[in-house]
Amino acid sequence: MFGKSHILFAVIAALAFALPARAQIDVAKVVKLDEFVVSASMEDFDVEDFVRQVMEDTTFYQAFLNLKFFPHDIEASMVVYERDETESATLERKARQYLSTGGMAKVDITYERTNGRIRKRNGSWRYLTAEMFHEVFFPDEPYRADNRIVSTEQELVSGSRIEKHKAQLKRLLFNPGAEISNVPFIGDKMAVFEPEMVPHYDYAIFLATLPDSVPGIAFSAFAKPGHEGKTVIRNMTTYFHRESGEVMSRSYRLAYSNLIFDFDISIEVNNTLSDGLLLPTDITYDGFWKIPFKKAEVIAFDLEFFNYVTHVDSYLEN
Repeated sequence: MFGKSHILFAVIAALAFALPARAQIDVAKVVKLDEFVVSASMEDFDVEDFVRQVMEDTTFYQAFLNLKFFPHDIEASMVVYERDETESATLERKARQYLSTGGMAKVDITYERTNGRIRKRNGSWRYLTAEMFHEVFFPDEPYRADNRIVSTEQELVSGSRIEKHKAQLKRLLFNPGAEISNVPFIGDKMAVFEPEMVPHYDYAIFLATLPDSVPGIAFSAFAKPGHEGKTVIRNMTTYFHRESGEVMSRSYRLAYSNLIFDFDISIEVNNTLSDGLLLPTDITYDGFWKIPFKKAEVIAFDLEFFNYVTHVDSYLEN
């Protein structure tokens, strides 16, 4: 069973691949609209429908499942900082994710360079952030590849206790904005769309231009000044493809401090559309966290994903 430190990391490192959240139209009553949204070009825009789309979206979580399914290359870097912001350790990696005819995926690390004490003498990770970074994106063992959301939901109700905990951990990692149960003091403060949290946020909808001049529309939630202590997600902005509705980008900051938890983390994830599939292109993480009896971790990492093979049948034949 995962310890409290693993559960905490799951919460504070929520990488924004959201599963469906319970729709609460209370948000639609207080959301602010950009002047261009209410212009003639968007005269048929329905605020309640769009807010419902934000909270029920599955496209970003689907992007994560696609990441774990389709073959691609990975480049990654990590920097561990001292509290005075000097570098104490670094990690650089290159890898390739493969998919076999038996439906198993594996990640082969083709290059790695470390500097400083990022591992212990026995080879295990010195930092929980590094351990979870490795576990999620560079698993040691081959795994059953399946990019169907229904199969992921089944993981939560089937399998061994350890597998259920792993499935729960993934759900926590990629589910910002929804309540996180069984995490004391902060779980209910994650639910930015719940009626009790609405008074603590300013919500806005605005038009945006995405990479390659793709028209987008964004939804943001920012903690109101003076309400920060009642929130965990201080801000979260999601960018949708205006025509197709996929989530193309999400950035957010999580911060909270009490006697048990102390963290301040910023995360950004970007996607692209290729052959009709939503695929992550990069993830950035920059943050601090501290729990009792553990050394504070100040770590930043970047991941880039490219050279996807989306025509799997022809790939497997070769």
